Amino acid sequence: MPLFSSGKIAVLLEATQPLKEMEVPEASRITVHAAVSRFSVLYEKIRTAVDYKDDHLLRKAAISRILKRRLALYDVQQLLRLGEDEPADLALDVIRELIAARYLPNATLSETLVPQAALVIQKYIALRRADVSGERHYRWLLGIIAAELEETLVNHEREKALVHFLFEQLGDRITFRGVTMADEERRLLVYTACYRSLHKADEEMLGYKLTRVFHPAWIHPETWLQDSRDMALQMVGVERKVREELVHPLLQRLTQTVKPWAVALGMIRDSLAEDPARASSLMEHPDALHAAIHRMAERRVKGSRSKLRRGILRAVIYLFFTKMLLALAIEIPFEKILYGTVYRLSLAVNVFFPPVLIFFIGSMIRMPGKENILRIQEFADELLSPQGAKGKELRIRTRRGIASRLWLGIAYAATFLLSFGLIYLGLRLLHFTWLSSSIFLFFLCIVSFFAFRLRLSAREFVVVSVGDRFRNVLIDFFSLPILRAGKLLSSSISRVNIFIFIFDFIIETPFKLILNVLEEWFAFLKEKKDELQ
Repeated sequence: MPLFSSGKIAVLLEATQPLKEMEVPEASRITVHAAVSRFSVLYEKIRTAVDYKDDHLLRKAAISRILKRRLALYDVQQLLRLGEDEPADLALDVIRELIAARYLPNATLSETLVPQAALVIQKYIALRRADVSGERHYRWLLGIIAAELEETLVNHEREKALVHFLFEQLGDRITFRGVTMADEERRLLVYTACYRSLHKADEEMLGYKLTRVFHPAWIHPETWLQDSRDMALQMVGVERKVREELVHPLLQRLTQTVKPWAVALGMIRDSLAEDPARASSLMEHPDALHAAIHRMAERRVKGSRSKLRRGILRAVIYLFFTKMLLALAIEIPFEKILYGTVYRLSLAVNVFFPPVLIFFIGSMIRMPGKENILRIQEFADELLSPQGAKGKELRIRTRRGIASRLWLGIAYAATFLLSFGLIYLGLRLLHFTWLSSSIFLFFLCIVSFFAFRLRLSAREFVVVSVGDRFRNVLIDFFSLPILRAGKLLSSSISRVNIFIFIFDFIIETPFKLILNVLEEWFAFLKEKKDELQ
């Protein structure tokens, strides 16, 4: 049985210790009335069903949405006239909304967080005032601000320590063959892959981390807030560098490479957090740690099944509200106009096919078995052993010639024609019109992509590789064009989702205003009640 490094044990024990909660005087705690919170939580459940996102991204998405809604009340000229107190008021409103929706704990956070959050918001206001770029840049900037604001409001010290530990084990052990790259760039790519794999970070979270790397002045706003135009111009260049880093052709391969160690480290973290009093003893006995990892892995598998069921339900709701109603609104009236009748078979297929397909695909997803747990234990041993993780060299394919790229492009285009052509011919045999066929193909692509994302989520803790069986190759041949089209459609339509617009600006704004009035009323009643005592 391998012996673990005492130095690594000490680092991990410190990184996984429960956070010490600071005692906050009751008078300075930020509190939201319970009745207001219940209404807000109900709204959030409906809102998140319409705008599908992974659970760990919901709080950051809520921060971004709240900021966008509140800042939309100001144009650039109004931002120029904002007083010094208004960012603090805005920060307090954001925190209170997050508490009401239970993204943050109630009656726990100190009011001292307000000026810290206000300083983050001031960064966006200052750069928006400079008005040196287009709306695309400011949308990106708002995502960076949302990620930073979440890190300001929620302690992420343990997560940072674990990412640093993982990077220390892998940073110098993953190398490339077939590409010339500066060591600093290689290490940055490995760090980004470690952070993405360990915490399932999205582009906004990674963008915030990379912004701090590319432009350290970002975290020192006191040096540029008063005269922010130069900073605003520099941030346009930072955005370009961040986007280039996130689409780097090696980043996805690196993320898959570091994933097994990231999964193992996550299991170690959860095993130690299960019983902090026994954490030290657990790390000193490999057999006990293996048993804890086994138990934690089985618990994760059960949690993945539950998460998969919730994901399927949320996906069906999302598809129904954002896609199906629009399609029905198009298919029924247009078929009446074009053909004088509604084809009930194609209508029924287009109505029932999406949920049936996603339920079917969801039921076919298999959870990892015992071999996967054994591999996780092996990767955990590598992380904790004095020798460290085994080296990994990624071979980079040489750039293909023009002729090779041409025939591969033609072959890839042929897979699209073959896959969609066969489906379209089948629909014509069922007497689908071109309109109902288009709607069917639209739903097929969207639902298939959703199912693919659910499968990735269910295989979050899988570290064993899947063999290149003929069946898998055949499935990939026909499904890849559909998945690619589904990804493109999903990302394109999400930008013009009419239901998101309705919720955010027609429903949410007056709804949150009513809740704010209720909160003020409850506070007033409490004051009057206290006067009677």
